[in-house]
Amino acid sequence: MTRLSDDSPVPLYLQIEEELRTLIESGKLSHLAKVPSENQLADQFGVSRMTARKALDRLVAEDVMFRRPGKGTFVGLAKIAYRPTQLLSFSAAMNAQGVQHSTRVLESGMLHAQGNIARALGLSPGARVILVRRLRLVDDEPAVIHTSFLPAQYAAVLQGDLTGSLTELMISAGARVTYTNDSVESVLASGDIARLLHVRIGAPLVIISGVAYSQEMNAVRYSEGIYRGDRFRFRVDTRGGDITSLPDLRMERKHDGDEDSKRLTPSGDS
Repeated sequence: MTRLSDDSPVPLYLQIEEELRTLIESGKLSHLAKVPSENQLADQFGVSRMTARKALDRLVAEDVMFRRPGKGTFVGLAKIAYRPTQLLSFSAAMNAQGVQHSTRVLESGMLHAQGNIARALGLSPGARVILVRRLRLVDDEPAVIHTSFLPAQYAAVLQGDLTGSLTELMISAGARVTYTNDSVESVLASGDIARLLHVRIGAPLVIISGVAYSQEMNAVRYSEGIYRGDRFRFRVDTRGGDITSLPDLRMERKHDGDEDSKRLTPSGDS
């Protein structure tokens, strides 16, 4: 390992942190590999155990590493670059990056839409809608929970392979998405969500939710994706130019008591 510089204005623990990051990025410390202990790092760098621990604590706090009680500290899994929009097919995005992924269907079928779901899709309260709830796995590890609601006229999607691309099934059913209005928020894992995603209670999650529209601006899908914060790095592309005036379709979280049954309602609705 690189010798630390006592003359540098950068604190020693930050120098150790940067050295460990370099080892991970170069592949010398592979993902899920065990990291040298605090005592080993202290001996290698000629610093106190407290200084070595501070470097590890920072990397653990960022989910670059994780600890297993009684076993040590390990390198975390690589984060996947992902655009925070429901316009993109998750399957296509993973395929484009060469990321191994699979899908488990948690729930699918027809139901009567609650008021907030009906409003999001521009339907009458109680209208029949399609529900598709799926667990997306990356490298055989749970990474995302996707829940989608579609108008009943697209029921043909239920006859297709729901472990594949829902976007492609929607196109086959006559629902081609050309525009989405999405919102992004951070939450902490709790209840059934933590269990499904194999994360601890209180682990950071990112929710991307919104309504997808056809070329004619008809709502064809309302969806919510719950992403593990330690598996994704969200990327936003912007360009200069005029801002198009669009209706305010921002969504706000509606609390119905059970955090796992929360749905999103259009801003302004009670």
